[in-house]
Amino acid sequence: MAANALPLSDIAQNANKDAILKLNYAGVLKGYTDGTFKPQKEVTRAEFAKIAVLAMGYTDEQAKLSQGATIFKDLPRDHWASGYINLAVSKGIIKGYPDGTFKPNNTVNVAEALTVFVQGLKIDVTPAQSAQWYLPYLLEANKVGIYDTTTAPTTAAKRDLVAAFTDRFMETSVYANGAYYDKDGNATGTIQKLPVVKGAVAAYDKSANTVKIVGQDKEVAIASNAQVFGNIVIGSQVEYVVKNGKIAFLNVVTADARIMEGVIKTGLNFTTAVGDERKFKAIVNGKEIVLEVESGVKVTSSQVGQKFVAVLDEDGKVSSITISQNVASGIVKKTSTVSGTNQKQEIVVDNDTYQLASNATIKVKDHPLADEKAGTFAGIEKGDLVKLTLNVDGKVSAVTYTKLSVTASIQIDTNDNLISFGDYEYDVLEDTKLYVDEDEVSELGELKDGNIAILTFDQDGNLSKIEQGTGVTTNKVVASSTAYVAGSPATLATIKVAGTTYKIPASAKLTIDGKSVSATSLKADQLTDYSITTWKYNLGTNEVVELVAEKQAVTGYVTSISGKKVTLNNKVYELLSGVTIDVDADTNDKVYTLTLNNNGKVKAIASDVKTVSGVVDTVEVKGENGSITSAQIAVNGKVYDVSDTASLTGIDQFEYATLTLNRDGEVVNAAAKGKMTVDNAPFVGIESRVNGDKYVFYNNTSTSLKLDPNAKVKYYNGSDLPEKDVTSTDHVNLWTNDEGNVYLIVVTKR
Repeated sequence: MAANALPLSDIAQNANKDAILKLNYAGVLKGYTDGTFKPQKEVTRAEFAKIAVLAMGYTDEQAKLSQGATIFKDLPRDHWASGYINLAVSKGIIKGYPDGTFKPNNTVNVAEALTVFVQGLKIDVTPAQSAQWYLPYLLEANKVGIYDTTTAPTTAAKRDLVAAFTDRFMETSVYANGAYYDKDGNATGTIQKLPVVKGAVAAYDKSANTVKIVGQDKEVAIASNAQVFGNIVIGSQVEYVVKNGKIAFLNVVTADARIMEGVIKTGLNFTTAVGDERKFKAIVNGKEIVLEVESGVKVTSSQVGQKFVAVLDEDGKVSSITISQNVASGIVKKTSTVSGTNQKQEIVVDNDTYQLASNATIKVKDHPLADEKAGTFAGIEKGDLVKLTLNVDGKVSAVTYTKLSVTASIQIDTNDNLISFGDYEYDVLEDTKLYVDEDEVSELGELKDGNIAILTFDQDGNLSKIEQGTGVTTNKVVASSTAYVAGSPATLATIKVAGTTYKIPASAKLTIDGKSVSATSLKADQLTDYSITTWKYNLGTNEVVELVAEKQAVTGYVTSISGKKVTLNNKVYELLSGVTIDVDADTNDKVYTLTLNNNGKVKAIASDVKTVSGVVDTVEVKGENGSITSAQIAVNGKVYDVSDTASLTGIDQFEYATLTLNRDGEVVNAAAKGKMTVDNAPFVGIESRVNGDKYVFYNNTSTSLKLDPNAKVKYYNGSDLPEKDVTSTDHVNLWTNDEGNVYLIVVTKR
């Protein structure tokens, strides 16, 4: 079972982490809304009153019923903790001061906290006859295992220390069977505490999700939604809570530093030297180390190359070890092959890259239930499910890849909800999606028996989707493509995707790089390495109906160049042979677009400077002692610093400017166009034509200018103004572009 992330961000290194986790699960002492616990924060008396009553099994609902007037003159009835304090006082577990105050905001110290817990256990304590009134309570707290005497009694109690005391109090044997009962065993309204089971893991079945503790007769199941903290390892110490017959909370108490993972490199007695009889070599974090085992722990040569998880004793010896096949599995993100002296084959699974050993065996399953057969590295594609077996060097010694999509003529059994093809049968599950001609249908009987269908599976081998008629899919990459060749008959263009070739008839609707393209104009390799955003195709004939595709490309500033590798957007890309880039690409101000192939390598490079265009809001040039010290220009509401102040010469407010930026976002050049064509004229109105064009009328109904589609309206001070707010009582300036269209209306007076 994968361990849960810690629910509180600041407890990982705290000595009382285990207690904090249990109390957080129980709802007795939780963290803050920002995800922290604040272990070093001192606890107030009001806060401790709440912790104490919850630790004793009383509930928030009971405290709410006790809200209201209190016996303490400094505690108003509407104080957030009045209910908890009243409840604690009524149960005799907390008291105020002789002057009639409670002092809710004072910090509670160790002695006060322990006194409350001792009173909660109903232990008879003979009061001390000295100023150190708390000594008898500390003695009782020590007897029952709550206090270990290491902390000074008058020390302010911090949240992590209170967690430790509270955890020990809740597990004290004074409570029969660990239940939240008072001394008589039936405190009205209290809740029963589920006992905490502690011990060392004797067995753990990851697939069945069960665990067995040393001394137990049988394994206990872990609930699918259990809170599990730490990785369960045989030999590690754990504590857990069972709820409704299954483990609901489990915490691995053994420190991470005493749990070691790695790969076995040798069996015991790896040399003939005296003293090596109980030692073996292992690879841990990429380094070879020697580990010594305790008596009874075995490591054999047949386990070389397998993974292990070991628990170390206080002397650093292996006290227990769990050995498993060294495998990795997941969905293929990409494959790559390097030829030449550094020849290698690699598979990227999730975010990890694995290199194949030279003698690696490769097998394939055509679908999840298919038998394994000999496969090839070239047959492994993005989206396949792979299982990789690793050797002692971390290289892949065996690959089994499973195709998660198959096209076949299907037989339908509506009675048993089965789909079959060949000798294979798959259950049609409740969440299996059914499509006919792109439309989702709800009944299996709406599919056509004996017709071609595309079957898609999830990682667990379940049938997730069945499609008939016209197929629809997304996020695919074109491995290769051919050209349309005119003739009688014509040769249709094709694309190859996931090992299957699809024809592109002349009637296909294509959108390539955002533009509509005719299928009869396609050239050889034009679509190779393109990423398919969406497409539709006829199942069975594999003819493309619609296709939307674009180049696989990344855009940004290059930050480093090393040989044939460039770094862009914090990621390294390798240039294919023959592809070059500017030698100063890592320092110049160009934005580069890298076009990638199927293997993520760069096959083409384009570059240009970055520009922004729009209406100038303001121009500000600052000077000192006759010299210019800084300059800024605001365009379309965004302010830009100007590195070359001379570029702003002649640039005025309301002109339409194009700014050229450097890689720091500063303006290095500015060019403006546009002029004020109409000066302070009465505004008449704006008219929209049938074809969508708009005209602004001024002076009278016979004079007008056409509005640019992106025209803006501003007030004379530069602030934006909604077009609808301009009325016939206003006067306006009209700014026009090179085409004579109005790109800006400036209201001069109202």
